[in-house]
Amino acid sequence: MMKTPERTGQGVVLPTVTEKPESALEDNSATVRDGGWARWDFLLCLAVAVTSAFMVPLTDPDLPMHLRTGAWILDNGRVPLTEPFAWTRAGAPFYAYSWVPEVLYELAWRAGGRSALSALHALLLGAVVVTAWDLARAARWSVWATRLTLAVHLLLWHNWLLATRPQLFTAIVLPMAWAGAYRLTSGSTRESSWRTLVLLLLANAVAVNSHLVFPLMLAPAVVFLSAPEVRWKNLGIFLGVTLAGWAISPYALHLGRMLALNFGRNALQGAASPIKEMEGGFAFLLHAPLGIQLIVGGLLLLPLVPSFAESSRRARWWFGLAWLAGLGLFGIAIRGMLLWWLLVLPLVAGAIATLPLPSMRSTRRAVVACWIVAITIMIGQSLKMREETPDAAPLPLGSAAPLEPAVRWLSCATKGGGRPQRAITMFNYGSYLTWRLPRLSWSIDGRVIFPDSVARSEAGQFLDRGPLVEPPWRSAEVVLLKATHATLPTVIRERGWQRISLAVPDSSAAVT
Repeated sequence: MMKTPERTGQGVVLPTVTEKPESALEDNSATVRDGGWARWDFLLCLAVAVTSAFMVPLTDPDLPMHLRTGAWILDNGRVPLTEPFAWTRAGAPFYAYSWVPEVLYELAWRAGGRSALSALHALLLGAVVVTAWDLARAARWSVWATRLTLAVHLLLWHNWLLATRPQLFTAIVLPMAWAGAYRLTSGSTRESSWRTLVLLLLANAVAVNSHLVFPLMLAPAVVFLSAPEVRWKNLGIFLGVTLAGWAISPYALHLGRMLALNFGRNALQGAASPIKEMEGGFAFLLHAPLGIQLIVGGLLLLPLVPSFAESSRRARWWFGLAWLAGLGLFGIAIRGMLLWWLLVLPLVAGAIATLPLPSMRSTRRAVVACWIVAITIMIGQSLKMREETPDAAPLPLGSAAPLEPAVRWLSCATKGGGRPQRAITMFNYGSYLTWRLPRLSWSIDGRVIFPDSVARSEAGQFLDRGPLVEPPWRSAEVVLLKATHATLPTVIRERGWQRISLAVPDSSAAVT
């Protein structure tokens, strides 16, 4: 077998296999397109992804809000342009930028409740594995690079991201964009090129209707820009298809306003934010688990590995920009770590391909056994999470158990026609109450991304910044707050209100 180094467009050095005897199928020089045991690795990873994802409990506190938004869209036959839920923002702009996942969540919920939602999550995590595998084939990653990158990829998206979050769609479509870029630079046949363009168009259409980070779909353009000879026509085709995919959205004419609104000043921004995923990445590292520290350390060292240093200057420049963009997202908030990972997937595979990986068959088997143990532990963690999560109806959320008595009482007390009643609540309760009591218009719907008066007052309560700023409770007809909330004593002292004490610790309610 002869190996000749080939400098590929992605800026990493991969070997080209000229002869492939049977023993080469597990050699570090073989690529995943050579077949062999690599296919079994993929099938095992896919089976673990689907099985473990199905067992993860539905504990994401944003899930009720996604379900409520999906229900609103299905019931009204359109996406909202103005605030549909919180009466304190009536008439203000609102864009359901994750409307595709939200509609799918609601359809699954209507079809089969929790089980159908869990099945949908399992399918989505399976798709994360499939698109990463397809990227490995398109970029001709080595078997070991694919095996290890895919394993970390699955562990990250399974353990780091709570179930049923729209960010999972980004993990599906951004590798599709990377794969499309590699195929457009490989000189494939006309038939496969059209298939690539269709998939690229579909990926961008899903991206723009799934999350605000859809501009990251432009990142694979570095594949064209880092090539020894830039093919501007192919780059133009890639960019044209990407923009065409973004145009397939009911918000196509509102994308600029949508980004400006949602990336504007956040009432809960800052280093002291109580929202964990809003914490700065480097501050989080001080108390992060060892596994996360090791992964972030590896990402920080990527520009120093031989595969990066030996690539062309052009490749180092453009892929370095992608790495730097991911680093910036991580520095702003810890939730940017997964985006950073997606932006540097080709660099990760190139770095692993240059490691002195095992060559003896017995050593290879030991490493594969360790990998199987790791994913077995992952399934065990899913089972443990399910056992430790309280089985509160209808969703196993932390806010469900204390709020259900109030939900049942208010459901009976607010029956009848007429306009939705105005209700005041607090940050942690908004998502669940908006979903469970749609006849009431709540002051906070679980997003708290807009700097309105209620969001500011809640931020002050959470962060203990400055004097109390009360929400507009005098204009409301229902107030549902914790007994320890600073606004509640003021409401109780006011005439015309009736206090309803619930048989749940630390909760109270007041109604007109």
